[in-house]
Amino acid sequence: MRIWVVVLMFLAISFGAAAEWTFPTLQGEEIPIERFYEGKWCFAFIVAPECTACAVTVGWLKNWQEEQTSSQISVALVVPWDTPELRASLEGVPFPVVVDSRFVLASWFKVKVAPTVALFAEGTFDEKLEWPFSEGDLRAGLAELEGFVIPRPQDLLGEALPEFQGEDLQGEGVSSDRIPTPSLLFFFSTTCPACRASLEMLPSLTAEVPVVLLVLTKGHELTPEDREELEVLQERYGKKLTVAILGDREQETMERFRIRWTPTFFFVDENGILKAVWEGPQETLPLEVEELLGAGRE
Repeated sequence: MRIWVVVLMFLAISFGAAAEWTFPTLQGEEIPIERFYEGKWCFAFIVAPECTACAVTVGWLKNWQEEQTSSQISVALVVPWDTPELRASLEGVPFPVVVDSRFVLASWFKVKVAPTVALFAEGTFDEKLEWPFSEGDLRAGLAELEGFVIPRPQDLLGEALPEFQGEDLQGEGVSSDRIPTPSLLFFFSTTCPACRASLEMLPSLTAEVPVVLLVLTKGHELTPEDREELEVLQERYGKKLTVAILGDREQETMERFRIRWTPTFFFVDENGILKAVWEGPQETLPLEVEELLGAGRE
């Protein structure tokens, strides 16, 4: 069993920030990272051929896949390098073998040892098996992932704005029944580079519609630096920007809105109905919001 080297600089990088990355496979394909956003995945992080446990895990996955007739799970092996010996040991495997030479996937799933199996579904299902685990453990995890129904924010469109509660920067309550309508909800994570980049759209967005910034801190206290940044934004945009720090209500709010990635944006119309949703960085968002507002006035 070999320690999987983790490059620390990637620990703070979200999928959205790496949207243009592609991963080569030993089969000659280039897989864009966007493909891993969709559907259900089983990633097996291995360092074959030196790792006996890795070979055992690959064998279990082959046995499982041979039994499937209509599985929704895509299986991929993830390796940190491409060598002739590794190619020879994995020749003929029925899965794509993804070369993660920059340790992007390994960092995202916080892989420390090989083999590790990560079971993943669009940011809403995320479980990990670290060696030692049994074939029964692996099959149980795959069965749970197979039966999991992926909640998507798009399924909420046409429904009333879900309830949420938070606090502004002064500690006053902010709730769903007190925000302006129409408005744009912006789910913002303090550790998400793509979220910070999206803040550059605030001048254009607030010129069209009030923005409600729903701040996610992943269970941590807001840092002094983050608070100062939010205070500057609040002062700059005034009543056109509402800051809501979700705190201990963060997880339940994400579940109600079915948040999978940050940033995520919802357009709420004048009747408090969710009319549109965007996931990830959106360069054309101000224009699309302007068109929605125009359609509502017709």
